[in-house]
Amino acid sequence: MKRNAVYGVGIGINGRDAAMQATQRALDQIGTARPVLALVFVSQEFNITEVLAGLTSLLGETPLWGFSTLRALTAEGDQPRSVVVAIITGTDLKAQVQWYPNFAQDSPAVARQFIQALKQDIFLPQEILIAADGINGSLVTVCNALGELNVHVAGCTAAGEPSLGKTYCIGKNQAGPGALSAAVLGGRFRLGVGCAHGWQDLGVYFRATRTRDVWVQTLDNAPAAETYARYLGYSAREWAFPPLTDMARLYPLGIELNTQTGGAGPFVEADPTNLLIRSALRVEVDGSLRMSAPVPEGSVVHLMTGDPDACLAAATTAVQDALAALGKATPLLAVALIDASWQLLLEARQNHLSTVLKSALGEIPLVGAYTFGQLVRPALDKPPVLHNQNLEVLVFAEGHE
Repeated sequence: MKRNAVYGVGIGINGRDAAMQATQRALDQIGTARPVLALVFVSQEFNITEVLAGLTSLLGETPLWGFSTLRALTAEGDQPRSVVVAIITGTDLKAQVQWYPNFAQDSPAVARQFIQALKQDIFLPQEILIAADGINGSLVTVCNALGELNVHVAGCTAAGEPSLGKTYCIGKNQAGPGALSAAVLGGRFRLGVGCAHGWQDLGVYFRATRTRDVWVQTLDNAPAAETYARYLGYSAREWAFPPLTDMARLYPLGIELNTQTGGAGPFVEADPTNLLIRSALRVEVDGSLRMSAPVPEGSVVHLMTGDPDACLAAATTAVQDALAALGKATPLLAVALIDASWQLLLEARQNHLSTVLKSALGEIPLVGAYTFGQLVRPALDKPPVLHNQNLEVLVFAEGHE
């Protein structure tokens, strides 16, 4: 049966060889069809420049969109130390990729440039797919800017070893750290999006009494690491070093969105359905938490933990929501953007996740990657929102008139 979406997996020591292997395996399945868009997920162990060289040697001017990940996955399971390349074809599908290398240095300027470029596009965007550096830069700034456009938006932040301080994105025929890559989809492209998580409130909450940008310095006027030590065990100093600093992501903070910030008033009753989850990339030696995105000073935050069974059930929910959003459009390819915390939480049953996703998707090809954040637009009258701890399912489809 002819497919309009295929994928290939490349495994090896050299990034160029792995990328070429994955790309050729995908190209072999599409015959003479012309690729419209290539999605690329690159394990963090590879040199991104070598990977790009392998991709462009076979794909030429095909629009490329992708990012680095802790680990890629497919319907067959997790794909450690691999490059996964998915290719979409179709005569009525349109795609172009925009590349912004200075995202980390000046996120507000990139947001302005991006919006201006979208307003001057040669075709009307149906969907926008964003990948951004997962450690540096402010994707919240871009989200706010996108709020003025009447277009669906989804995506993620790239992942990699936090101690290295870099993650990588691929866009057009370029790749590097500190960047933002945006695939603008038009024609008959449609994108169904579902997002869900299985993280539970532990019933312990605090006031974020001092924050600075993406650092939570104190909770209830004590160093944040001391709070973790008090409720989770070990000393505050131990939380600043491996393995505990890496495990901190398993215990994220749920922000009460209805909290009045800036004061020292009483805590309010939490609405568990209205918590915006923020993850710690690491615990600093000064006891602060280095988060994936800012936490407002004065906000009430809840300590949370993951439930493996609830997360697997949430994966099915995300697929169902994505498929329901498509209406009568024909599904082509599913992409799972999974928070890095799920890899830790499901370590003993990792391939269960691929099995659950595949079962819910049926015959739709599946690829995906572990990320540091998931980008979803809840409604066209609201800006996109950056989430942590979620699994986001994107189903690329071809619409019908």
